[in-house]
Amino acid sequence: MTLSLAQPLSTEEQDQIRQTIEMFEVITQANPQDTQSLEILKEAYSKLGQLKDSISLGRRLADTYMELGQYSSALLEYEGILQKEPDNADIIAALGEVEQRLHALQTASQQNGPIALDFGNIMATKKTLATERMTSTMTGDNKAVAEKLAGAEDGNDALNRFLIQHRLAPEDIVSQALHIVRRKNSERTSAQPAASLIDEIITRGSVDAEQLLCGILDRSKFAYIPLECYDLDRQVVKMLPEALTLGRLIVPFDIISRTMMVAIANPFDSVGKETVQQLLDYNIQWHLASPAAILKVLQTTYRLD
Repeated sequence: MTLSLAQPLSTEEQDQIRQTIEMFEVITQANPQDTQSLEILKEAYSKLGQLKDSISLGRRLADTYMELGQYSSALLEYEGILQKEPDNADIIAALGEVEQRLHALQTASQQNGPIALDFGNIMATKKTLATERMTSTMTGDNKAVAEKLAGAEDGNDALNRFLIQHRLAPEDIVSQALHIVRRKNSERTSAQPAASLIDEIITRGSVDAEQLLCGILDRSKFAYIPLECYDLDRQVVKMLPEALTLGRLIVPFDIISRTMMVAIANPFDSVGKETVQQLLDYNIQWHLASPAAILKVLQTTYRLD
């Protein structure tokens, strides 16, 4: 994952990132070994230009990976810091320790046969993360996936019941929005993004976007990702076929070690989630993202109008 400062941030974007920082600072205080949240914090600070804080989070993240025995990830983080601070003696020493542990794993593998960690794969992570993203998984056949998903439950009925049951939006508005979304999705082409029930409800002005998303998160205990804070690699998004990204508003947005983080507009889309898991040889971490943020990613990735 990379976040760039090439484009100046608007005041609104800066405020969004600061809100993200506040949220994930609380999360990491409660769970100091939450590496995913530490990664998000590091990149958020970087995007604001607070490089000292970003480097500090990188060190904290690397040390946490060491504590968890995830040496390949720790190696990447330490090397990233060393690129910015080439004379940092502590980081140089930490790199030496990582390499010693990796060497010990290699020796154990040679003496005792295969172990849980593949040393060849570990050392391959010394290449850029972008290279790993582009070469480590299969995309699946879009036509076959589209045929599988055709007519399958899309989770909107379940989301409809959830919203009404928890009184997160007026029942008449939710029902009308569901009817409109069904019609739009029945008429969409394969090159168009699917319509979102959440987005349709928000568009009708019956409930505030933040209020609705917070209500869903609070009651479903689903994880949230501020996708607008990410400068995504299009190759990561395209690791899933368009039948899932465009057709189900499901977007892979980052890979850390053997875990892929995936954003979804409807957390009740069980068929879509199951299909993703079948296609990808990764541990999947699911995150709810605003449909507007997912749509923006899809527009950029597929160069849509």
